[in-house]
Amino acid sequence: MGMCCMKGDYSGLENEISLYDRTLPKIPSTCRRIKDLTDSEKNQLIALFECFDTAKEGTLGSNEIKDGLTTFGKSPSNKSVQRCLKQMHLSQAPVNRVEFKGFALGIISRRSLLFDFLYDGYDTREEMEKEIRDEEKRGRGWGRFGV
Repeated sequence: MGMCCMKGDYSGLENEISLYDRTLPKIPSTCRRIKDLTDSEKNQLIALFECFDTAKEGTLGSNEIKDGLTTFGKSPSNKSVQRCLKQMHLSQAPVNRVEFKGFALGIISRRSLLFDFLYDGYDTREEMEKEIRDEEKRGRGWGRFGV
């Protein structure tokens, strides 16, 4: 458990993680690895993974990712769901499946399409890309994306 993540007391939040009411884990941006998480933060990610893992197999497939995002109020395309799978898939996971470690790293790194769907206000990847293009047309570069 790394001290870099000790920003606030979110202990107990893992009991409140829900796709239905959009309660998501609070992961400090300073965390980059699973071992940097506090026990509470790791438990929050486990609870979120379990919200997606409706088959209770310990891995996620495309249907579970799509259903989870739909429950969360998003409308991912099949192509976006496949991209999520590809980004989070680790070599030890079964083909076209995501284990907890890949899922957690996708959230912690803040660089996965799943993170974009859950934590940004976009309904689809296309929506986010359109905003980037609009910002560039206005001469503001990447705007709020900090690039």
